[in-house]
Amino acid sequence: MAQCPHCMTDIHDEASVCPSCGAKKGVYGPGWTADDYVGRAKVIAALAGFFLLIGVGFLIAGQGGIFILMAVVALFVGSLAIVTLVMSGGKEKWYR
Repeated sequence: MAQCPHCMTDIHDEASVCPSCGAKKGVYGPGWTADDYVGRAKVIAALAGFFLLIGVGFLIAGQGGIFILMAVVALFVGSLAIVTLVMSGGKEKWYR
């Protein structure tokens, strides 16, 4: 069992909210846990794959210029997914 750093109440190790004082666990703010960042990174990566898939469809249709445009968009969105995944590696703290 862990203790809340604000009110010293015993709380479960996997708890994200202190039942006594309402403090929330987070990486860069209250309520933004590392698991939340990983989940968001997966959704953003899926969106990047969707853009790339659309681009491949345009490439098959013989429109290489649109493929390049969609590949650049997919690269940008994919880099956002990587940044979000890196942000999930921060240390979780308790915020009031």
